[in-house]
Amino acid sequence: MSVVVLLWAAGLFAATAEQPLLFLSAPDLLQARSAVAAGDARLAPALERLRDECREAMAVGPWSVADKKTLPPSGDVHDYQSQPPYWWPNPATADGQPSVQRDGEVNPQSREGDVAALEHLIETVDTLSLGYFYTGGTALAERAALLLRTFFLDPATAMHPHLRFAQVVPGKAQGSGFGLIDTRMLPVVCDAATLLLGSPAWSERDMQGLRAWFAAYLAWLQNSPEGRQARDAKNNHGTWYDVQTAAYALFCGQIDAARTALARFPDRLAVQITADGSQPLELARTRSLSYSLSNLEGLFRLMLLGDRLGLDLWRAGRPEQGTPRQALDFLEPYLGDRTPWPYRQIAPVGHARGMALVLRLAARHYANPAYEATLAAVFGEKASKRRVWLLYPPAAAN
Repeated sequence: MSVVVLLWAAGLFAATAEQPLLFLSAPDLLQARSAVAAGDARLAPALERLRDECREAMAVGPWSVADKKTLPPSGDVHDYQSQPPYWWPNPATADGQPSVQRDGEVNPQSREGDVAALEHLIETVDTLSLGYFYTGGTALAERAALLLRTFFLDPATAMHPHLRFAQVVPGKAQGSGFGLIDTRMLPVVCDAATLLLGSPAWSERDMQGLRAWFAAYLAWLQNSPEGRQARDAKNNHGTWYDVQTAAYALFCGQIDAARTALARFPDRLAVQITADGSQPLELARTRSLSYSLSNLEGLFRLMLLGDRLGLDLWRAGRPEQGTPRQALDFLEPYLGDRTPWPYRQIAPVGHARGMALVLRLAARHYANPAYEATLAAVFGEKASKRRVWLLYPPAAAN
């Protein structure tokens, strides 16, 4: 191993000692990067795709909630605002009010504005930071740092750390706990920022500012009516609330708060999963396979967060009540449209990245290569290009 690689490895270990990763681990990432440097052909397709995605990511953004065209009810452009996806204008009234709900049918207007900016930010920063980690490209780190500062730190463009106006039904003045699902993937940004540590583009002052933002957002999640509503939700909304609060707490060094969130895990399983592995609360939806997969991804992410605290959530739950593995086994035959799904699913399933994540983690933690075979069957010739191989690499080649 070269001196450069050794220093780079030492830098990552030092960074993660002070600022732990959440869904990723330094040993896994360093193993994968060493394998790439050694020419491991198993990771070459995923790295090639990551390089392509980085080239695209360099040409987009930055994004800011301050760019929205319509102000939220507060009148403050820095307040995040979104519209619930399944609410539509009332066809029976001249002004479209009161709005009507059509579960599973996405109103295109709900994909505009702050929600689109947030999703683009998360995806792009994730790509650029991982690209920086694998290639050392300083331009990638500089671009990622610019995106983070614009969205979270620059007073002129930063988002306020709350979601009071997330998924506001048209005609109403404020959102609800359902809106917190908008930030379900936001913890990915925390890992992205950690991967940037050591780059001149992302200073410790930047990191302190980002931690302060997430600490404020965590406090709002814990204490607001919207946060309490999401916490008390029995379905995927409750799961993703726990993912977020546990992740932000770990990122900010609030270990007790993280343990509190993860302590709800067994109770979540008891309510959400039956002995046959089905998730009745998600099966009741018009996109039942999509929601079953989303909730399962949230549970797997909670198990990863448990690993960071030495909590073996992989063994949580009782078979007679249902476990995450049973939930995966229930869904597995239907992934990738290999077998017709017998419940309502009125739109394409999506969730490709979450599906790959769950299958890869299951193969590792349950030591069952059948899940990798499913991953290959679902994604076909593109399976080897999935980013998940760079995050959770196969065992080192002899």
